Amino acid sequence: MTVFKYFIKIALRNKGIILSYIIVFLILSIINGNTSYNKETNFIEKKLDIGIVDNSNSELSKELVSYLKKKNNIIPTTADEKHIREQIFLGIANAVLIIPQDFENKISNKVSAIELYKDDRTPEAYQVENQINKFISFAKATYEDNRYDLSMVSNALDESIEVSLVARDEKDINENTNTWFRIYFNFSSYIILAIYISVIGFVMTDLTSKEIENRRKVSSIKFLKFNREIYLGQLAIAAFITSIFLLGSIILRGKYIGEVDFAKYVINTLVFSFAALCLVFLINNITSNKFVLSGLSTILSLGTSFISGVMVPQELLGEKVLGIAKFFPTYYFVKINEMNINSLLDVKYELSMQLLFAMAFLVVGLYLSRVKLRNQ
Repeated sequence: MTVFKYFIKIALRNKGIILSYIIVFLILSIINGNTSYNKETNFIEKKLDIGIVDNSNSELSKELVSYLKKKNNIIPTTADEKHIREQIFLGIANAVLIIPQDFENKISNKVSAIELYKDDRTPEAYQVENQINKFISFAKATYEDNRYDLSMVSNALDESIEVSLVARDEKDINENTNTWFRIYFNFSSYIILAIYISVIGFVMTDLTSKEIENRRKVSSIKFLKFNREIYLGQLAIAAFITSIFLLGSIILRGKYIGEVDFAKYVINTLVFSFAALCLVFLINNITSNKFVLSGLSTILSLGTSFISGVMVPQELLGEKVLGIAKFFPTYYFVKINEMNINSLLDVKYELSMQLLFAMAFLVVGLYLSRVKLRNQ
C-alpha cells in the first residue's frame, strides 16, 4: 500500500485548502442558522424625512399635510425638480410630494392628484406612498354634496392599533429547519466540487508525472496495482471530505434531524460526491497543468452553482440557463434537495441522472487514459 500512503500524504499537504473552504462554509452555516431563528417580533412604523410643496392650500391639502407631519419629519424643499432629485440622491429626503392647485378637483374626479418623488433605493420610501393613498381613500369615502368631512377623516386616521407578530408555532420551526438543511446541502455541492478538483486533482498531477511513471516502470509494482491504490486513495480522500459536511450538519442541527428527511440529503450527497469524483477523474485525464486545474476548480464549482440553483433559486433562473444547467449533476442534486418526497422512488430520475453523468465522466476518462498510454 505504498502508493496509497503516498497519495494520502500528498493530499494532506493541501490541508490548508480543505480547512479554508470548510471553515468559511461552517461559519456561513452558523450565521444562516442564527438569522433564521432570531426574528423581530414587534412592528414599528419608521418616521421618514419628506418634503411637501402645497400649491393648493385648500382645506383638504392642509389636512393631508397635517396628517403626514404626524407620521414623518418634514424638511424644507422647493418645487424645482432638479433640487428635489438632488435631495433624494444625497439621502436628505426619502420622498418629496407636490400637491397641485386643483388637488380637490382631481380627488373628486378620481384621477392622479399628487406628484411624488421617492427614493427607490430604500423600501421605506414606499411607506409615504401608502400613507398618501390611505388618506385619499378615507377622504373619498366621506365625499358628499361637493364637500369632504375632514373631521371624520381625521378621526379615522387617528385610530391606531398595537401590532405584534405572533410567536412561531411548530409549523414555522419545521419550515425554518427544512430551509436551513436545503441551503446547507445545496451550498455543500459548491465546496465539495471545489475541494475535489483542487486537492485530488493536484495530487494526481504529481502521481502521473513522467518522473513517477519512469520510476514505476523500473520498480516491481505492477500497473494495475499502482492504479488501484491511487483510486483507493481518491475514494479515501473523497469519503473524508464528504463525511465532514455530513457530520457538520449533525453537529449544527442534530436535534432537528428527526424533523427532516435526513436520509434523502445523505444519499443525495453521496451520489453527487461520486459524480464529482468521476468528473475529477475526467479532468485529470484531460490536463495535468496545476494552473488549469486551479481555474477549472473555480469555474466549474462556482459556475455550476450559479446556473443550477445553489446561489440563486431555480425558479428565478431562465429556461435557457436551466437548459445549460441540466448538463451538470449539480442541477439534479439541488432539485432533490428542494423536493418534498415520500420515498427515494420520488427522486429516482434525479438520482439516476447523477449516476449517468458519473458513468459518462468515467467512460470518457478511461478512454482518454488509454489514449495516453498508447502515446507513451
